[in-house]
Amino acid sequence: MRKSIFIACSINKHIEYWILKKNNILSKIRIISSGGTPQPLKYNKKNKLLYVGEKVNNKIITYKIYSNNKINKIHEVSICNTPNYISFNQNKNILFCASYHGNEFYVFLINQFGYIKKNIYIFKKIYGCHFIKMHYRYNLIFVTSLKAGKIYIYTIIYDKKNTINLILKNVILTKQNSGPRHITFHPLNDYMYSINEYNGTIDVWIIYNTIFKLKLIQSISLILKPYTNLPWASDIHIHPNGKYLYACDRANSIISLFNVNYNTGTLLYIHTYQTEIQPRSFNISKDGKILIVVGEISNNMRIYDINLDTGYLIYSKIQPIGKNPLWIIIE
Repeated sequence: MRKSIFIACSINKHIEYWILKKNNILSKIRIISSGGTPQPLKYNKKNKLLYVGEKVNNKIITYKIYSNNKINKIHEVSICNTPNYISFNQNKNILFCASYHGNEFYVFLINQFGYIKKNIYIFKKIYGCHFIKMHYRYNLIFVTSLKAGKIYIYTIIYDKKNTINLILKNVILTKQNSGPRHITFHPLNDYMYSINEYNGTIDVWIIYNTIFKLKLIQSISLILKPYTNLPWASDIHIHPNGKYLYACDRANSIISLFNVNYNTGTLLYIHTYQTEIQPRSFNISKDGKILIVVGEISNNMRIYDINLDTGYLIYSKIQPIGKNPLWIIIE
């Protein structure tokens, strides 16, 4: 099945648009020039829109992807500080944006055509705000404070005038100096997994959605032996089938595989792969068959096939890309 790949290359100030075809044949379709330094990417499949967070000029740019692969910039909105993560609510009429350097996150309304309408909230004093994402089943929003070692839990409430209100329900303290960075949710059960940048571990949590609480049930290192270099963990994703979890570390240029216990949510370490140099971002295709890692220093994307019976990664190919790739998405 054909897959679209978008990669933000910061030094080149562009986004690369690739198509992955049968037998992992790659075709570069377009290079989208950017006014600033592109980092977080998010795709709206319904409206065929690509949202790009740009550093330096601090904007969120919206691009339209046409059926003939033509791409046009159609909208932009300025924000106060550097964007680091972009996500939507389930109906895709709200956009969330985290700002690590700004220690804050933003909430925008999106109209029926996917255009960002206006900023309705700025939440400040979230120190090192690196991630914001809604858990669709529970209508809860999880926000990480990497510098303060906290996970914030918000809920969205609509009043009689259909005005949106975000209500802070709880603040969860993580282990001191762990640095919670990104989170991934189990697709079927009440578990979530947070990767800790500073100590190179994954925390496993049970979500008690009705009382807005988390229970820590496991903390596990990305590797079994001591780290060669001090940990600098970066990204985490769970497989669409909920059986496997992957996480990477930049300083050691690794990606690790874990099995997920369906009944308990706990992780069993399986294997660590040496991968691209300084892997800041990776992603898994929605059909669960492909995993792609990009290396900030190697300036490559490495494509793996995923063994659906075991979760093991099978090296397929390496493709040179632009300089300093910071983000990849597969659609």
